[in-house]
Amino acid sequence: MEARRAELVAERTFDGVESIHGVTFDGQAVWFAHGDRGDLVSVEPETGRVLRRLKAPADAGVAFDGRHLWVVGGGKIRKIEPGTGAAVGEVPGFDATPVTGLAWADGALYAGLGRQKKILKIDPERGTVLRTLVSDRLVTGVTWADGDLWHGVMRDEGGAPSELRRVDAQGGEVLDRIALPEGVSLSGVEADASGRLWCGDPATGKLRAVKKPRKAV
Repeated sequence: MEARRAELVAERTFDGVESIHGVTFDGQAVWFAHGDRGDLVSVEPETGRVLRRLKAPADAGVAFDGRHLWVVGGGKIRKIEPGTGAAVGEVPGFDATPVTGLAWADGALYAGLGRQKKILKIDPERGTVLRTLVSDRLVTGVTWADGDLWHGVMRDEGGAPSELRRVDAQGGEVLDRIALPEGVSLSGVEADASGRLWCGDPATGKLRAVKKPRKAV
């Protein structure tokens, strides 16, 4: 399947942000984790205006369940109160060290495991793995958009660009491929309500929005 070119519709930069890891959307604001200091930042998607900065263990994936943020940091997935940054729970017995992306759907967490090239569906209450999907590339961010599972893949040393991929949520088969511009790194991925896929860049700290394409026939 040939990859289609990404249509970039927005690009944001932020003072003091040199790398972006996990990205999520809470219905109004885009959140992202950045740096190695454990910062969570929420921004207005239309303007890039910073709305809130929280100190929390956050060095990889971020997800939103409708009320709380789920954040990867220090080998754990913690449940965070978005108003204060306080941890109010965590996924028990799950080693999140290899997790590079996180999404929430239907009461479950979906975790991308970068170098293991996998996506795990996790029970957040028990920490058990409910399903394993396998990729052929390094998996970064994970998101759901209009009932479809998407994930990012990082550009590799062989010259293959970063991509956004729509995959079958049951078996992991690739259904669509969107290639980002050459040289662009890709970390967190999250869909918003207006048909955009927000992509973090771990190398430059830029937050880009890609127009979500119509499904490939």
